[in-house]
Amino acid sequence: MALGSGIGLPLSELGARGQVDAETVATVADVGGKIGGLFLRLLQMLVVPLIFTSLVSGVTGMGDLKKLGRLGGRTMGFYLGTSALAIATGVFFVNLVGPGRGSSLELLQDSAEGHALPTAAAHERSLGEILWAQLEGMIPTNPLKAAADGDMLPIIFFALVFAVFLSGVEHGAHDDHEPARDGPYREGEREEPEPVRQRRLDAALVRRFFEGFFAVMMRMTLAVITLAPIGVFGFMLNAAAGHGLAAFQALGLYAATVLAALVVHACITLPLLTVLLARRSPLAHAKAMAPALLTAFSTASSNGTLPLTMRCVEESAVPAPVTSFVLPLGATINMDGTALYEVVAVLFIAQVYGLDLSLSQQLVVALTALLASVGAAGIPHAGTVMMVVVLSAVGLPTTAVGLILAVDRILDMGRTTVNVWSDSIAALTIARYAEPAPAAPAPADS
Repeated sequence: MALGSGIGLPLSELGARGQVDAETVATVADVGGKIGGLFLRLLQMLVVPLIFTSLVSGVTGMGDLKKLGRLGGRTMGFYLGTSALAIATGVFFVNLVGPGRGSSLELLQDSAEGHALPTAAAHERSLGEILWAQLEGMIPTNPLKAAADGDMLPIIFFALVFAVFLSGVEHGAHDDHEPARDGPYREGEREEPEPVRQRRLDAALVRRFFEGFFAVMMRMTLAVITLAPIGVFGFMLNAAAGHGLAAFQALGLYAATVLAALVVHACITLPLLTVLLARRSPLAHAKAMAPALLTAFSTASSNGTLPLTMRCVEESAVPAPVTSFVLPLGATINMDGTALYEVVAVLFIAQVYGLDLSLSQQLVVALTALLASVGAAGIPHAGTVMMVVVLSAVGLPTTAVGLILAVDRILDMGRTTVNVWSDSIAALTIARYAEPAPAAPAPADS
């Protein structure tokens, strides 16, 4: 990271002064982006099989499916709670600092030139339509197509349903003429019918296949991790040379407000939750999470960082069933940094337009940002697209999102890091309250 920024920032500054050809600076930035892009593609190659196998092996490893419901409830509660705290932090900072008060709208419009706006389709969709589309899109019409497209929510939904029924066949399958039972027959009980016994053995074989598949994916992840420094260098070179510090000239106070709020949430709120709820050391956990956090910062992709996140969290002694369930779900729906960024950005834009939003209007912004962050994809700039929904909720022009795009890449790196950090702390917390999974019963010899 230091090397990439150390080369890129001086180049960007010299290019802005005309001392280095602008085309040369753009070429260097492009080369860095291509190097980082190859590393990100390697990570993305792992994501779909890793999520599917981790969820299947994690859910089936719980034994009692009632634990899945408790685990899911606690996970969603933690995610919504931390996102709400992040939004409250953002609202406090943007009202305290007031980065948009007195800002020149013309200067911001000048800095917005050359930055592409989100698609018109995004402008026309209301929050309700987006949330309904998320719910509808969660059920895949073709799971293989969802996997090919890298669509995470349908993959997670199908993996959970598949795992639940696989566990049901292994532990609760019964013949059509036999009464259902909660688990396998114990020694001394009446022998189960041969078709039932065979189905259990087949299901156990499928479960072991996915456990082995998951182990192979984790080994592949370890191999890709060794290339992380090269990928991080490429992304930092691209960001530093391509954007530089000039982007902060018109938006410096706004960017500083977002970053300060992110730092407070990441370095005070979440560590306090780590101590109070998980009973773990935040510093020790941060050290274990360093590879994932640095990769999240450079790639600005929660989904792309997921393989690294899972590996680092496992090194913090979090049980595999918890890691396999909590982290894929978090990379898709837990967006603390994105929610915070959206509420600060919308209130900043309101201040630029000279609007003093009332408390009730700010609450609408906060609630809309919370719901919109759930629908944001774990890819670069997804939060910007979702922001148009929040803008429309309080009657601000959706085209105003272009005013802040000059610094979006830099802020995207920061909010993605907070998203991944929050996911990892959720895994620590849920692991503390999770019930230990019983050892899977060995199938009888045939």
